[in-house]
Amino acid sequence: MNPGELTSTHAHGDPLLSTLAEAMAHLVAAVDTSTDEEASPDAASRWFEYPTYLFDRLSVEDRRRLAHLFREAAVKEPEGPWREALLAVPDGFGLDEDED
Repeated sequence: MNPGELTSTHAHGDPLLSTLAEAMAHLVAAVDTSTDEEASPDAASRWFEYPTYLFDRLSVEDRRRLAHLFREAAVKEPEGPWREALLAVPDGFGLDEDED
């Protein structure tokens, strides 16, 4: 293993999936915490429409797994507003809701 190489210590064991989930969580939190001047609410809503559509197509089990990966990314951060924004990402996509 090379120094600085990403490895997964997650139960899910897939460093690519964990890295992508972490990157997505940070991107979503950055948009969600931006001011209206930085990112208009209408634009942000449009940006998240397709990911929401894709996440809604996942099985309940996979949606919960993705929510768990987002939360794992959050707990890596120190306590505070940024961590709280990251912890809100799964709820923003409705990942913990059961299929109707």
